[in-house]
Amino acid sequence: MEDWQTAFEQAGWKNAILAREWPEADTTMSLEDARFSVIRYFASDIQNACGPNVHDPRSGEILESHIGWYHDVMRLVKNWYTTQVGAVDARARPNTFDDNLMGELIRFVAAHEVGHTLGLRHNFGASHATPVEKLRDQAWLSENGHTSSIMDYARFNYVAQPEDGVTDLIGRIGAYDRWAIEWNYKPIYNTNSQEEDRKILNKWYLDKAAGNRALHFLTEQSTFDPRAQSEDLGNDAILASEYGIKNLQRILPNAIEWTREEAKDYTRAEEVYDNVFGQFRRYIGHVTKWVGGIFDTPKTFDQSGVIFEPAPKDMQKRAVSFLQTNLFQPPMWLMDQEITNKIKAENGVKQLADLQQSTINSLYSTDRLQRLIDASALNPETYSLEEFFNDMHNGIWSELKTGSIPSVYRRNLQKIHLEKIIALIETAASSNGTIGTYFRSTSSVDPVLTDIRSLSMGMLKEVHADLKKLIKRTPDRLTKFHYQDCLKRIEKALEMEDE
Repeated sequence: MEDWQTAFEQAGWKNAILAREWPEADTTMSLEDARFSVIRYFASDIQNACGPNVHDPRSGEILESHIGWYHDVMRLVKNWYTTQVGAVDARARPNTFDDNLMGELIRFVAAHEVGHTLGLRHNFGASHATPVEKLRDQAWLSENGHTSSIMDYARFNYVAQPEDGVTDLIGRIGAYDRWAIEWNYKPIYNTNSQEEDRKILNKWYLDKAAGNRALHFLTEQSTFDPRAQSEDLGNDAILASEYGIKNLQRILPNAIEWTREEAKDYTRAEEVYDNVFGQFRRYIGHVTKWVGGIFDTPKTFDQSGVIFEPAPKDMQKRAVSFLQTNLFQPPMWLMDQEITNKIKAENGVKQLADLQQSTINSLYSTDRLQRLIDASALNPETYSLEEFFNDMHNGIWSELKTGSIPSVYRRNLQKIHLEKIIALIETAASSNGTIGTYFRSTSSVDPVLTDIRSLSMGMLKEVHADLKKLIKRTPDRLTKFHYQDCLKRIEKALEMEDE
């Protein structure tokens, strides 16, 4: 709680927030008394904590708050810490953390929840202000931390590599948090109206925060701004995810050894594996959001520049390339038989296919495709729908050019991709072919009336032509059956279109 003292001191207050033990012997005190705000402990297996507040809707004044602390949030932070920094911090590897480390993690979560009780929302854009390479610089981290706000879901520094010597791995009160408290709580004297107050607050922002990216609030939720994401780090999600995957590849081979206990089964090892896979899934999601991304930068009339602009073309192309390399080419490091044959009956074929399918569904969601159309309609230098279709096709169907034999993982991927493209040429009646809202619009678009369908049909015909050429000279029997299956699916879809 008292970590927030520095923020209030910046706003001009001393001893503004104090923490005390609840005096059990004082029977005159009640948790129902609005004068007292407390952290309430729940003996529960829920892995969470919450920081609500009760406020006066007329003024916004916060009256009181009871933070909810569920016991098993400690299990949650333990798993986060092991999965994100186990390659760097040896303290993250035992089955049970020592009290000092768990105390640091509890402090991190508690400070975040206190921020909510003070009126701060999540600032998922805060971490984007940090250059990725600075996450590997201990001197810079000591001064700035790995994100400018503890209200971001930035968790722990998964970018730092073992050779970096980084020990600053846990979030703390940052520059944005201090600024937000100052803006909200610093007294304004000698004014006579809300309008005068508003002008002073705006001047504070323009003078102190407008030019400092670390002090910006982007958004708590955005379906299209890749800078504002939960659980990510740094200003380059692609590079950060590459570093994160390197650390996951260091952690997974140790899943058995780190969790070994005499006369115990492999339940904890399976938990490590599942957490590693889940973290890998997060990295895939962070990168996917850059494709068709639109920057949403709030501005007032006092500020120059645009509010909405497409994400840079090179970032979008790099995102597709990352997905081709790290997901669509099967990540075999996740199929380590020394681990999986002790914890799972399956070998991960379906699990990987499910992740590939969810990623392809997200990439080809019609709202994302429409954003690509809109961006390139006004600026041909942006990443276009056609370029996206080509990049995806060239990667997923590369065997049609090289003549190499696709593995079971690649055969599954090609079927998933094919079915998605076929779905995009179906009529609105059979596919609910409308897109959700984007930007601030509530209008919907039928893909049948856009280039989405035209490109989908063109790609199907190109795949069909390549398959017909290759199928006769394919030596592998199962590959030939796979290609025949794909041919029939395309022919059926195109015949439906001709009826």
